[in-house]
Amino acid sequence: ILFLDTKHAVDRLTGDLLARGVLAAALHGGKSQPQRTRALARFRTGQVPVLVATSVAARGIHVDGLDLVVNVDPPADPKDYLHRSGRTARAGNPGSVVTLVTPKQRRAAARLMSEAGVQPRITRIRPGEAELRRITGARVPSGVPVHGT
Repeated sequence: ILFLDTKHAVDRLTGDLLARGVLAAALHGGKSQPQRTRALARFRTGQVPVLVATSVAARGIHVDGLDLVVNVDPPADPKDYLHRSGRTARAGNPGSVVTLVTPKQRRAAARLMSEAGVQPRITRIRPGEAELRRITGARVPSGVPVHGT
């Protein structure tokens, strides 16, 4: 699951992923209930490997075997961070949470982690570096736009 702060950002990132050949679904409060149900069902079954969601829309989501959460927009509140993180590593299973932070966000992110009781492993990377792919498990997209999701 990729988390962003706004519905607009979720739609924009989902569109960008689809345009680059990454099968993704959007989940936020601006979607109808049938759209949200379908997106989550397709993610749970693995038909869609990437779910892009707002924090609010993701509340109550439980997906067995979810092993990675990526905070594209770091949350401002420690409770939101813990709630997002709680989507992974359930029932004793391993899981990872990656929070992408710009240089301007470092101080706020350090405070957030401290208040959440988390001691993060910090890795400084630049977009496109192999280390980012290693940490997130990302693969190079096909480049063939995905339609009709």
